[in-house]
This record gives sequence, C-alpha cells and structure tokens, in this order.
Amino acid sequence: MISPGSTLRALREGKPLVHQITNYVVMNETANATLALGALPVMAHAREEVEEMTRIASSLVLNIGTLSEHWIEAMLLAGGAANARGIPVVLDPVGVGATTYRTTTAHRILDLVGRDRAARQCG
Repeated sequence: MISPGSTLRALREGKPLVHQITNYVVMNETANATLALGALPVMAHAREEVEEMTRIASSLVLNIGTLSEHWIEAMLLAGGAANARGIPVVLDPVGVGATTYRTTTAHRILDLVGRDRAARQCG
C-alpha cells in the first residue's frame, strides 16, 4: 500500500513543474501551496509560450476565474499540448453556471481535453 507520506516524499524528490493558468486572485496562494508540496509552479498564460511550457511540465492546472478571449485561447492551446503528452489536467471551473460565458468556456475546455483523451484511449 502506498502511504501519503511516501507519495509526498516522491513528489518532493521529483520536484515536478506544474504549469498553472489561474486567476489573479489566487495566483500567489496557488504558487505557494505548490511550493509547499515540493513542486515547482509556473504561471504562464501568454499564448506565445503556453504550448512550449506545457511540453516541459508534469501537469497543467486551468482555473477560469479570470476570463478573456486571450486567456481562453491560452487554456485551449495548453490543454491540447497536455493531451498530446498525456499529462494530467486539472480544471477549476470557478463561477460555472453564473454566466453563459463561463459555462460555455468550461464546456469548451472539457470538450477539448475529454475528446482528445478519449480518442487516445480508444486508438
């Protein structure tokens, strides 16, 4: 049986890079929590670098708390790159259901990530 302690020890020894596209409100707290666990956070949200950053990351976190079209494009690009590598993707659907824009955005991200993962598992 794998214990939480051995899992945390392995995480700290591995120092994985966690690519996070998250909102301004929690960016600092999320980075500090990631560091406290022993991982290395990077908060890259520019379209020009998200795919490249995702190609070297161990996981991707998408938080839709700050939405604009350029952030959504960055999330979709990063999600596609994460799928291509088969790394874990975590979606934090902040405010889903509050507005059509948030709900539609969450569905777009889920459709991309879910569709690509399902195709890879079946093919």
